[in-house]
Amino acid sequence: MNTPTLFRLGLLMLALALGAPSLAAPPPPPPLGSMNTVIEEIRKLEGERDPKCHATASRLEDLIYGTPLSTEARLAKNDLQKELAAQLWAAASAQAKGQKAKAITAENIAAARRPHFEYEQLPSGDWRLRVGSETVSITKTDKRQYATVAYGLRAILAVEQEHLLGLRTRLLPLSEPAVNALKEALDLLTLAVLQRTDRAAREQSRYEIAREPLQAQWARFLPAAPQVKRGTARPATARSDYPLLKEIIRQKIDSFEKYNQVSMSVFLRNLQVYFARHRWPKEPELGAEFRALYTEAMVAFSQDLLKGAEDLAWKSKQPLIRAADVEHFAQRFIPHRLNEYEDAIFFPRLPKSERIEIEAYDMDAFRDGGLHWRYLQYVIEDPQWRGRLEPDPFAAEVLTENIAQFGVLLLRETGRLAKEDGLETLHPRYLATALKAIQAKIDAHARAKPDAVAAAPIASAGAPLAGGTQFSDATPASGISYSHRMSSWLARLIRSAVSRAAGKPGELTIPPAFQGSGVAAEDIDNDGHIDLLFLGGAGNRLYRNRGDGSFLDLTERAEINWTRPDGTPGEPRQAVFADFDNDGWQDLLITYANDAHRLYHNRGDGRFVDVTANAGLGGEGEVGGPATVLDFDRDGRPDIYLGYFGNYVAGVFPTLARRNSNASSDRLFRNLGGMRFGDVTASAGIDNRGWTQAVTHTDFDGDGWQDVIAGNDFGVNKYYRNLGNGKFADVAAQLGTDKPSYTMGIGLADLNGDELPDVYISNIVLMNKDEKYVLPSDTTPMKFKPDKMARMRVVEANDLFLSRRAASGLPSYEHSDRVGRGYAATGWSWNAEFFDLDNDGDDDLYVVNGTNAYNMYSKDNPYYTDPDGQPRKVEFPTESAETNVLFINAGGLLNLAPGSGADLHGNSRSAAAADFDGDGAIDVALNGFGEPAVILKNRNAKNGNHWAKVRLVGDPRRGVSRDALGAKLLVSGEQGLALWREVRSTGSYLSSLPKEQHFGLGKNARFKLRVIWPDGSQSVFENLAADRPYLLEQANGQLRALAGKD
Repeated sequence: MNTPTLFRLGLLMLALALGAPSLAAPPPPPPLGSMNTVIEEIRKLEGERDPKCHATASRLEDLIYGTPLSTEARLAKNDLQKELAAQLWAAASAQAKGQKAKAITAENIAAARRPHFEYEQLPSGDWRLRVGSETVSITKTDKRQYATVAYGLRAILAVEQEHLLGLRTRLLPLSEPAVNALKEALDLLTLAVLQRTDRAAREQSRYEIAREPLQAQWARFLPAAPQVKRGTARPATARSDYPLLKEIIRQKIDSFEKYNQVSMSVFLRNLQVYFARHRWPKEPELGAEFRALYTEAMVAFSQDLLKGAEDLAWKSKQPLIRAADVEHFAQRFIPHRLNEYEDAIFFPRLPKSERIEIEAYDMDAFRDGGLHWRYLQYVIEDPQWRGRLEPDPFAAEVLTENIAQFGVLLLRETGRLAKEDGLETLHPRYLATALKAIQAKIDAHARAKPDAVAAAPIASAGAPLAGGTQFSDATPASGISYSHRMSSWLARLIRSAVSRAAGKPGELTIPPAFQGSGVAAEDIDNDGHIDLLFLGGAGNRLYRNRGDGSFLDLTERAEINWTRPDGTPGEPRQAVFADFDNDGWQDLLITYANDAHRLYHNRGDGRFVDVTANAGLGGEGEVGGPATVLDFDRDGRPDIYLGYFGNYVAGVFPTLARRNSNASSDRLFRNLGGMRFGDVTASAGIDNRGWTQAVTHTDFDGDGWQDVIAGNDFGVNKYYRNLGNGKFADVAAQLGTDKPSYTMGIGLADLNGDELPDVYISNIVLMNKDEKYVLPSDTTPMKFKPDKMARMRVVEANDLFLSRRAASGLPSYEHSDRVGRGYAATGWSWNAEFFDLDNDGDDDLYVVNGTNAYNMYSKDNPYYTDPDGQPRKVEFPTESAETNVLFINAGGLLNLAPGSGADLHGNSRSAAAADFDGDGAIDVALNGFGEPAVILKNRNAKNGNHWAKVRLVGDPRRGVSRDALGAKLLVSGEQGLALWREVRSTGSYLSSLPKEQHFGLGKNARFKLRVIWPDGSQSVFENLAADRPYLLEQANGQLRALAGKD
């Protein structure tokens, strides 16, 4: 017995057990004109490719160009596609009738289309579409992926449905080539509209496409398109026989069978393990009763949903149920919203603790068996059912989407309630209890009002938005000559990490590894100038700053280039300078992947001594990466937090779980003195096993204790609140920052003036559209097939969280859209650093972007080898380089600043911002992946604004490190100047910052400084002169003005 037959019998057994209708083959359907041709095309499309659910199709449509469509815009787009299909079909039908033809050909469709728009496929495989004088380019990947979603075919099907109901002028049937030609025209025109609407949204800094702009763009492209006459008559009969819907259901079930080939034992396992998250009843009788009651509940829900949508359509005198009817009724019936990952958040107006979130992969697994279509089939084939209107094809998709969502929701709540009552297994009576609980939430949601309280707006200086060039490339004159490379051992590992079955594309046996390229900035020799360290797998490079923006290579003298036993450099990730022994000299920590993290003691003469063996920080056999240095226990000694990015060396992959927790645990090390450290991870309550990409420290609750933020790829970030007793607690949910993300970097600044850090997360959303997962769950490993990843969708999704101070206790954070976009705004973002680039008294933002230009991950890579040692060319994601983006703070917004000189096109990873040449303006050092380092000189030094720098020296006898880690500095002046800074050791992605704090003062020639030391004591100084650096020592309370560059 072959697999498809087993699958069919398995579904039959499940359907009978659940009380579903008999699955015996129905009698052949009556002829439906072009309808059968269209449905057969959908059957072929979805049988060969995943039968895309409504949510997945919508997400693909959003990610193709990056700006999501509102629900109303998507409904309008469907209507516009349908009207265009009707227009072209009518014109083609008229021509074919004139030719005495019995069916429409592809040539007829082309002739009908040409007066409105033309297109051609180029030798590259890309497409060029011309509408009037305008030309739109569409990539072959965009066209191919959008074509796998049957939007165009559904639009054609909807026209045929209206035709059969007498709502359209009589049309000749479409031949199969004509169907495909019409679909192609619809797909290309829609992509052109989506592309241009996305561009307009970016230019206007809108984060969602509304209905009106989309309609306006469509009208721009087709201003003279004739309107097709259509009727609005009711069906003659008072009861619909659902001829089209029955055919759609039959096609859907066939497609699910052919594509997914679901094992019923696996499906039933998912039902109890992932949907209900509780064990199945042990007694067969209880199991049978549970199945029967669950089926009854699902059929009742499907009936009510169909009836409610039909009532809305009937009330508005429509001849068919539209998708809008289903959407509007469903939001009243079972309110929910979908996030960018397709997760369903039910009851979004309720407090977060009372909402229910169902992950997309659980709903995908539920849909893989086609049960949601079978429940709808049960309703319309019930002899007692008296339906009046048939859903159109778009409405059918939305109906079954909501059925699947409710199916998982009901099981999830049933399992939760049974577990809360202490039952070892599911029990039928909890289905009724779950339905009552869901109804209570529906009622509460109807009474609730959206939270209208917003965080304080971004504080901006009064100056207008600065334009023009802000930076120039000073690399040639700087003496910096460094280019990053991946380490030899990691390159060899990747080259051998493609497994390939015969005749199939290669598959990575480790996750993509294009991290690295750290940079650190600090004064290592106490001469008052900020020095630089660049990290890479070909060796690290340390540069001493001469004070004028030029640098001298000190690498050989410093002796910081550790090599592995084979004589090759390791794979360094992050460097952090800190005075670990409080002797007045900056020591050095360098984290490594797959090797021990190195700790170096600064001797004070330009040389460093390796004290790794004494430090005990570990790292061997694990993928270390980000680190931060903080004094978490306020004993005056800097401690170390180490982050780990999974462990691909050991073959560990991230899973589809929204909260991945299968990585190596992050570690917290307490400084014991004498450059020795003790692991206190467990006792401190640090439990982050996410794939950590970035980590930093800050006091986000304002209680004087340094907290930790761990930014996780493939998961949810941890916000560890320091409880002050050596322990931490993750409070991300309470803060409102527990948003799933692919975090790369963490930027901190007080943007709204409440003396608390606001948080910018450099983040992406990706969708590997071409990858197949059948019955996925939160334990399903992600797949990393290079040929599929080459076409994955990567869209910027950076998050700005603005703080909102509470009367007491924890603050809350609000997601903000006060960041500009622009057509080229951030792509695959890594480092995100705040600093005042023009000294006007507010913080600007620099986001560096990049992908994988290194030869291990080029788009045409000759370096992979298959298991037999044969060279294998593969592809990898998207573009080989991206553009860095500068945002200037003005008018309460972070505004995109194109042409700033900082918009380098390449593969930047880390950035260190400091005044390298001593002119009072902050410059930037960049380290890229597989490319040369860059020094950007700030050209705002003579713009008339004032500045000041302050370096603190703490008193270890008072429990404050000499670095004064965690100290807060507040500067105020006339014209509303109010600035907040915090002494931290690290920046965003693999970046280490100088402890010296820089303040832009605008037109203030004098200012007030208040310092809050980590021990709670304060130092206040009035009427300080601007445009010079200062040194404040806690031990004697003296503030000294230092000599600076004139």
